[in-house]
Amino acid sequence: MGTLRLGRAAVATALVVLAASGTARAQAAPAVTLWNLNAYDILYVLSGGGSNAVALMRDEGVVLIDPLPAGLGKASLEAIATVSDQPVRTIINLRSGAADLKANLEYPDVTKVLAPKAVMDRAATLGLFTGATAKFAPSVLLTDRMTLLDGPDVAEVLLAGPGRTDGDAVVFFKEKRLAYMGDLFPKKAVPVVEASAGGSLLGLAQTLAQVRTVVTTARSAVPGRESPRGGAAGANKPLSIMPISLTAQWKDVEEYADFVSAFVDAGKAALAAGKTPALAAEGLALPERFKSYDLSGAAAAFAVLSAELKSR
Repeated sequence: MGTLRLGRAAVATALVVLAASGTARAQAAPAVTLWNLNAYDILYVLSGGGSNAVALMRDEGVVLIDPLPAGLGKASLEAIATVSDQPVRTIINLRSGAADLKANLEYPDVTKVLAPKAVMDRAATLGLFTGATAKFAPSVLLTDRMTLLDGPDVAEVLLAGPGRTDGDAVVFFKEKRLAYMGDLFPKKAVPVVEASAGGSLLGLAQTLAQVRTVVTTARSAVPGRESPRGGAAGANKPLSIMPISLTAQWKDVEEYADFVSAFVDAGKAALAAGKTPALAAEGLALPERFKSYDLSGAAAAFAVLSAELKSR
């Protein structure tokens, strides 16, 4: 287990809010929020810049999965320092945007950077890590069903197929029964797909189906974009003690997989009937169970789907 600075009772329920300057501000929105997921665990979620990252506070150094976008490294390190006296030693890159990869440069003590081949290739193409910064480039290959760490922190990497890009993956903490989903389940909304980065809407539906067949013992999940939430106690009092809960349970991931499948099927039918992506979005009708989903990106997603279907 990792070395924690806070006592067990405090860690059990503390929400740590840090502004970019590192000082707590009762009224200002935080740059980075550190969420404690379990009273007796060393796994945390960092939220900021519209993204989530997962940090595992191990004795030999912090393992950081998907660092928050560039510019939030200092605030992230300050948040981590409230619960661990270890630096970030290991980074796992699954997101491959320039801002996501450049974030590596903000963790000076990193000694190992892991990523799927698609992410490694994109980092090389972008030319972000040269000369003195070469050590921050992804250099350790993540492969499908690869096992990381050990003991209660053991995790399995699942590269099930394309999603937003061709580098998306699931990191499943088997003993914790928790999966970090990244952009394979960003939030309850129409998925964003970057075709130029190997993403595929048709592929995403198949990828999520594959994830469901492999990850069968998960109870909860950390989405890539939607923020976790605190409990009701003290919810309007920053830095007050409150219970922490995950945004998503595994049933939410399964529901999202069903949503993507229904969304793709509806889009295919509308496009086959001669509708434009915009008209397909206007006429979109999905089952009532998906009424809480944000459909504002439907036209853009159907444009991607149309291009995919035409390229077949």
